[in-house]
Amino acid sequence: MRSFILLGLLFFSINGYSQSLISGKVSNSENGDPVSFVNIIITELGKGTVSNIDGEFNFRLPASGKDEMEVVFSHIGFESTSFQVRDLKKAPIEVKLIPSEYDLDQAIVLDYHPKKIMERAQENLVQTQYGSPHEIEVFYRELIWANDIIQGFTRSRGDMHSEGYQKKHSKRPNTSGDVYSFLAFDQIQKTNYGVITRFNEMPRGAISDMLFPFMIFQLWDFNINWFDYELLGGKKIGDREVFVLAIKAKNNGVKNRANRWGHSLYGLLESAVFYIDQADYGIHMMELRQTYPEDKIISESYGQVFLQESRDVVVKFKRDKNGKYFFTYANYSKSYVDYGYEAEESPLTRNIKEYSEIYAVDISLQVLTNEELSAKYHGPVSGTNPNRTFYFHPDLYNGWIFISGKARYNSDFWAGYDYPSYPGEVELESKLASVKPLAGQFSEFRNNQFYLFPILRKRNGLRENFWDRTGLFQVPKSEY
Repeated sequence: MRSFILLGLLFFSINGYSQSLISGKVSNSENGDPVSFVNIIITELGKGTVSNIDGEFNFRLPASGKDEMEVVFSHIGFESTSFQVRDLKKAPIEVKLIPSEYDLDQAIVLDYHPKKIMERAQENLVQTQYGSPHEIEVFYRELIWANDIIQGFTRSRGDMHSEGYQKKHSKRPNTSGDVYSFLAFDQIQKTNYGVITRFNEMPRGAISDMLFPFMIFQLWDFNINWFDYELLGGKKIGDREVFVLAIKAKNNGVKNRANRWGHSLYGLLESAVFYIDQADYGIHMMELRQTYPEDKIISESYGQVFLQESRDVVVKFKRDKNGKYFFTYANYSKSYVDYGYEAEESPLTRNIKEYSEIYAVDISLQVLTNEELSAKYHGPVSGTNPNRTFYFHPDLYNGWIFISGKARYNSDFWAGYDYPSYPGEVELESKLASVKPLAGQFSEFRNNQFYLFPILRKRNGLRENFWDRTGLFQVPKSEY
């Protein structure tokens, strides 16, 4: 029997066009600044959405939504405020949140050492994180800027599989073959990209979709002694009291782990804030950040010169009525400077900003068999529930953003798919369509990016053996 939990942006349904559209913006009541990533929940239905990075929100009211139902707007550092559904139908509206300071009872401060809070949160992951396999329908977006000029964007609908939280999943020595959570997309709108390489000298695929499963489900196996701790205070998320706990790396443990192949995401723990439930020690949200030394790096193999600056992550979870935590939203951003290639006579300097985000639209608690998973994600699955692993078959140069054999762009699908907006999205699309209509860019985008290789070689004056097919880490068809 199939059972579903609706989380995240459930208002963005494909069949939602017969429902009322509600839109507006959330701002700080004191200074008018937008408030990003505000939780917006119809409490009686348990359904909600999240404001975007510019504080904007829009959703279609579910058919079961009634005028008298309460809608709660809540965010860390602000007082929660509520409206009735009827109040929100006068779109667009502006919701003003009142800032509040973190506040902890002194008894709590004395009884709970910050380090002990993190220890309990880590120990309680088995009890708080949902531990059985499940499927998540997701919406993904990525954007790239160079010198503050938009270079391209992608919108995708896809699926993410999680085997559920198990200690073994985060304690593996590396990622070779042990991929317990995986993600792939079957409906994609992707424009041409003005930046055809990424900071690691490779042809550009997706920014970070292949990283999200690891950030969400497997970034837990860190040594408590790597960090200094500070209890910033307490706050309410919905009806839950949470600790606001900051950590900062104090030794080389994080750096050494991050430098190991397959563990680069541990660098994001350099400076982080965790929002931890005071009752069950479940983690409601993580804010992660990593900075880099101000040293230019020159690739010995390719001759590309670049300077990494920083990367940031936000991950949100939602607690269900049974006390289990499910993923609802995450974003990832990276900034770096691309100085071009040594082989170029007059290389351009580009300040690159990459941004990507992923929303949980629907979660199914149905447990698929290995055969069903293999058919759905188009790749071999091995092992037994809940320790099954997946071996990706799509080209790695595409960042695992495609499911082999599935449609890359279907105009009929996108005409009826209601996705969360991004601030200034219409203007971004207009700029990218100034040379060529977006529909043409979407429809002609190629799944296989081998065609980039001769472009890269010519642009950078590189030898024939750079970026050739031997650089692909493909799974032979005989093994699929």
